[in-house]
Amino acid sequence: MARTGDRVWLQQARKGWLVLAQGALWLAGILGGFLLPPPVGILASDEKTWLRLGQFIMAVVLGLLFFVSRRWRQPRHALWWSGTALLFLAAAVAMFFRYQQLTLAWTANYAGQRTVIGSVLTPLGQADTLRNPGISCDELIMDFAGKTEDVWTRNSINHRRLILAATYISCLPLFTICLIAVVQAVACGAQGAQEPGHKRRTPDPVRRTRQARR
Repeated sequence: MARTGDRVWLQQARKGWLVLAQGALWLAGILGGFLLPPPVGILASDEKTWLRLGQFIMAVVLGLLFFVSRRWRQPRHALWWSGTALLFLAAAVAMFFRYQQLTLAWTANYAGQRTVIGSVLTPLGQADTLRNPGISCDELIMDFAGKTEDVWTRNSINHRRLILAATYISCLPLFTICLIAVVQAVACGAQGAQEPGHKRRTPDPVRRTRQARR
């Protein structure tokens, strides 16, 4: 009996996770229309890892929101969901522009692509900047044929790269909550609009008969 119960629970868990994963893919398709592409500076081999992490986070957030939406789905909750959507929209937009700001500040152009730069120069990078005062980051990378680790230390480059990736990933659950909150607010509002303001009185057949006799 215990094994049978475990199997049933496992099957239900798989079905539930499949639904959440499909919902995460649906949201990723919507957000991918305007959200930035995978974090700049991430290697091609690591790109899928970050995308899957983002989808996993969205699936978990969807599961939690499904539980919350089941408890707060009355028409009186429409205003609460609307406020939640506005709050997370503001946070998501702020995080989005923060990522844009960091991208412009922590990347340089080389061969038509954005490359993450570090914050600490190597001895070779310091020597080049001393020989060429006022040289730009794009020119520095050009002098070293695109080898950024010869200009900046690897630790400083990886530190900025991870911050950029974390900022991008943080946008996903914020936009997810905002979108689901809007959908729930519309559903609660529509449910309230369908409810009649007052009930129509059902005519009493006995009273109608008496009036006809009079």
